[in-house]
Amino acid sequence: MIPHVLGPNGQYRHLGKPDPFRPDSRDLLVKKYIDKAALAEAIATASTPLNCDWSAFPTPSGALPTPDTDPLYNNVAGCCVLSGPGHMVNRIGKQAGRSDLVVTAKMVQAAYTKYTGYVPGDSSTDNGWVVRDMLKAWSTDGLYGTKCVAFGLVDQTNPDEVALANWIGMGTIGGYSLPLASQDQNDDQGRPLWSVPPGGFTTANGPGTWGGHCIWTHGPNNGNTWGESVLFTPPWQLACCDEMWLAAIDAANVKGRIPAGFAWADFLADVQARKQ
Repeated sequence: MIPHVLGPNGQYRHLGKPDPFRPDSRDLLVKKYIDKAALAEAIATASTPLNCDWSAFPTPSGALPTPDTDPLYNNVAGCCVLSGPGHMVNRIGKQAGRSDLVVTAKMVQAAYTKYTGYVPGDSSTDNGWVVRDMLKAWSTDGLYGTKCVAFGLVDQTNPDEVALANWIGMGTIGGYSLPLASQDQNDDQGRPLWSVPPGGFTTANGPGTWGGHCIWTHGPNNGNTWGESVLFTPPWQLACCDEMWLAAIDAANVKGRIPAGFAWADFLADVQARKQ
């Protein structure tokens, strides 16, 4: 059964990413396509913002995007691996001025059923999904009116690489081994605010003891999950993030944000070769 707890807002917080992340030699590594010197210059000149937070990035109207507060069915089932992309598409739709890009809980539930065999109300079929498999489906079939044109594994321990992926993809898709210590870590508004506890994690409350979870991150140390804004400290992310992906989708106008220092054409060529 997928782990879940009742949050301060009265909604359940389900997980749904099988533990742990398993590396695959066929994964494309984002670092392979980076010219470190050129990227460092791009970051220094702010053409690739190191701390870009897409929740604070104005929409075409000049206004900030309205918060996405819909848990996208992740308050009912362990569909985080499909809810995370849903939050991402909703934000990109607002940033791109695309009123047709609106993901709903019904759409997420339908995708969860299609790809995993989930049957609403039958907990024996609620078994989560693997992030890599979702990205492959997004690339092949499309999700929520969009298609993933390329995805690659990000070194989550490298702040510059994380910044690059966040800037190009308008956020990243992260897989986390959540610790029990964070179940009750919330700010004064009841939002998740996760950090390494004083004295560090123990074997009883450390990474993975709560379960695996997928989160769309829209900044270096923040994201949206369960329709809630989640904040986490850099040490917490280093301890708990076991996979992070750049997922470049067609609706995100990725090409217009490729900085000097990233071999986008080579990346796309390798994506195509991998499909052969």
